[in-house]
Amino acid sequence: MFSTIGMSCYVLADTLFIANGVGTLGLTALNLVLPIYNIIFGIGIMLGTGGATRFSIFMSQDNHKAKDYFFYAIVLGLCFSIPFVIIGLCFPETIVFLLGGNTEVLEIASLYLRTFIIFTPFFILNHIFVIFIRNDQNPTLASLAMFCGTLFNIIFDYIFIFPCQLGMFGAALATGCSPIVSLCICLLHFKKKDNHLSFQRHHICMPYVIDIIKIGIPAFITELSSGIITFAFNKVIFGIGGNIAIASYGIICNLAIVVMSLYTGIAQGVQPLMSQCYGHHDVKGISYYLKYSLLLSLFISCLIYGIVCIYPDMIISFFNSEGNIKIIEMTRNGLILYFSGFFFAGLNIIYISYFTSTQKIQHSFIVSLLRGGVVIIPLVIIFSSLFSLSGVWISFPISEAMIFIIAYLFYKKHQFKV
Repeated sequence: MFSTIGMSCYVLADTLFIANGVGTLGLTALNLVLPIYNIIFGIGIMLGTGGATRFSIFMSQDNHKAKDYFFYAIVLGLCFSIPFVIIGLCFPETIVFLLGGNTEVLEIASLYLRTFIIFTPFFILNHIFVIFIRNDQNPTLASLAMFCGTLFNIIFDYIFIFPCQLGMFGAALATGCSPIVSLCICLLHFKKKDNHLSFQRHHICMPYVIDIIKIGIPAFITELSSGIITFAFNKVIFGIGGNIAIASYGIICNLAIVVMSLYTGIAQGVQPLMSQCYGHHDVKGISYYLKYSLLLSLFISCLIYGIVCIYPDMIISFFNSEGNIKIIEMTRNGLILYFSGFFFAGLNIIYISYFTSTQKIQHSFIVSLLRGGVVIIPLVIIFSSLFSLSGVWISFPISEAMIFIIAYLFYKKHQFKV
């Protein structure tokens, strides 16, 4: 959980400092390019989860193939990074327009995108290293690495945006350098005597590649769903309230990323434990870890929703340095309606992790796909036409509730089949 909070705070720190140092237009620009973040993070999580799940299962069975998955995940991470860097550097304005930007935000959004996209390899490799190190019985170092990366981002976001007056470029530069700090700390794991990871070179073997992607694709879709939802919401919300409404959603969206990281953290934390139990055919152990991860998810949901309902204006004030009344009104209503969906979203993410850890790939893929926009996009179009901006906010909890019913039915059908 500390690791995933750290990664999500990369964007949150940008949001907080950009809102206060650049203003509403900067916040709008940041929210427009968030789907690119989600895709990059999703690829890293896909390769890390896909490779580390196999690694953990094989290690529990003393299978020598376990160590090979780290090498293949690293190679795939580098291969996925190259197209992002090339396209992002060559066509930033085109990407911003495709994401729903207009001429008003084109310049600053393109500058931010062009800067952080250079660091794509480090973002992806950072996810892979952190997840594998966690699965190799060193969660403390993984959390420390993410914490130091986040701390660096927060400090240098402030330095670059305020004393140095670098604006959006400074925010992107601080964020891009953060995973490099995290990776340097991750390398300490390879000095441990009981380290099972290595950079030993192998010939490319397609079964390994397919295995990693097949197991990791639900995790990718889970992360990608945030980007798809952000993109769809930006399109609809812009038509309702323009850039002011986009800025309002930017506050909600970036807070939601942090909250979602809590559930992702639980899912990633319980994944190696359930994978090990699966490798040992320990049904009782799997049920134990699943039950307590679901309870923890519900506890966090109650805590977060209580804070949002009691202190909405105080939360909004951190991101609204201009004191815009419209943003306050839009965001207050949005926080209360939108955040009710996390009661179901957290449970859905845990169930996806359970299906992945126990190699029920089909169920994991279906639930992830449903969360990836299949359900929510039609709902947001329908409800926004009926209830305007409030309809946009309620589409999220309704879609997650519908998906939870399907995930629970899948679980009841196969809960004893390990």
